[in-house]
Amino acid sequence: MKKLIFPIPKTLNTKLLWLVILISCLTSHISCLQAQQQSQVYKPNVSRILFVLDGSGSMKQKWGESSKFELAKALLFKLIDSVEKKNPNVEFAVRVFGAQFPSAQRNCKDSKLLVPFAKNNAAKINTALNSVTPQGMSPIANSIDYGAKDFPDDAHALNSIILITDGGETCGGDPCKTSKDLIAKRIALKPFIVGLKIDSADYLKFKCVGTFFDTRDKESFYNAVGVIIRQTLNTTTAQINLLDQNGEPTVTNIPFTLYDHYTSKIEYNFVHTMNEKGVPDTLYLDPVGVYDLELHTFPSIRKENIELVPGKNNIIALDVRSADLSVNCVAASVSSNDAQVVVRTQKNLETILNVQDLNGQTKYLAAPYRLEILTTPEIYTDTTLLGFTDNKLNIPNFGTLSLIASEPVSASIYTFKKGILKMIDRFDISGKTDSHKLQPGDYRIIYKPKNNYHSAATKMQQFTIDDGKISVLTL
Repeated sequence: MKKLIFPIPKTLNTKLLWLVILISCLTSHISCLQAQQQSQVYKPNVSRILFVLDGSGSMKQKWGESSKFELAKALLFKLIDSVEKKNPNVEFAVRVFGAQFPSAQRNCKDSKLLVPFAKNNAAKINTALNSVTPQGMSPIANSIDYGAKDFPDDAHALNSIILITDGGETCGGDPCKTSKDLIAKRIALKPFIVGLKIDSADYLKFKCVGTFFDTRDKESFYNAVGVIIRQTLNTTTAQINLLDQNGEPTVTNIPFTLYDHYTSKIEYNFVHTMNEKGVPDTLYLDPVGVYDLELHTFPSIRKENIELVPGKNNIIALDVRSADLSVNCVAASVSSNDAQVVVRTQKNLETILNVQDLNGQTKYLAAPYRLEILTTPEIYTDTTLLGFTDNKLNIPNFGTLSLIASEPVSASIYTFKKGILKMIDRFDISGKTDSHKLQPGDYRIIYKPKNNYHSAATKMQQFTIDDGKISVLTL
């Protein structure tokens, strides 16, 4: 349980104030500390949809009983009017390109915000579109770029662009690059493109720009735009599936972070959780932009370039072959403070991955590791952890070296292997006794009285440490 910590009041009035605050927090079942934390749920206050409408000369062509432009204009008014009556938190705007200058002038900046964003805009949009005459070029890339700047600076809004055109770029722009730039700046959703009986060559050029809808008649156009609007207004969610060895999403209780792919800014922090139905919990995320996901395992797992489909429940899956590692001392009396275990991956021995307690258990990914157990002396071992199993490593119980000194001494302890001494501990004994925990084995202690200034006064003793036993030496 979290404790509420309040400063000690200096006056009676301050006491009463803090008492009221405390009672308020307790009676409303709200933690005052938690209330200061940033919300992890994305809920836009308003949804803004910008129509970027083709007003180039080709839109004068007949499509059924009327021109493409007349048909698009009539159906847009019908859709916008219908949506506004049902959803008060949506705003529409319209930008038209290719309608201000004739194509002979080849004006590639011919793009105009015809009606800016506002609520209940349907009638105003209809009136403005009635004054438009298609005639010019198709500066699509420029219009998408201009359109991104049409949105108000509002961090609590969901912005999207719907491009309606009957052909491709005629001004040499790169709609693909422009669309990518929008995502990188988190300005708007990757545009939706509605093609009015568009050529197959132009269709292929638009695949990189966004989601393309090919319409061949009045009904398919109306349905496509309606589907896009509904999809845009629907809540975008995500479900993170952490897959076990059978490909089932059973792995959970692992923290993870979602970053902006382009800026590396942290957007969300979560701890993976199963909901009451036993499936991965639903996350409410901002659909704008591209995410990188980092799962904070040992070592971490990253999944990059995640684009969410707006208005849908997005499933994001990662294989997590987790393995439990426990390093245990056979003696039940040994506590976790007696030694720690330094864990490194065998691919990167220079970097410490984690330090865990002896007799503790920690999850890692199934992989080869180098373990350094900080006993005296240290124990080094290589091990490969198997996924979804308990990997247990037992080490011997330490023994105790008890030293009795009649005077203060400086001492050091060594192992002796293959004719080589290796120092494992160095210390002074100021009192009469001292003790050291050592792993079972043969050792040497070299010591000299501190008050004797002759090297020849140095002495050496050999001794053996047995598992769980005490060895006593008199110096």
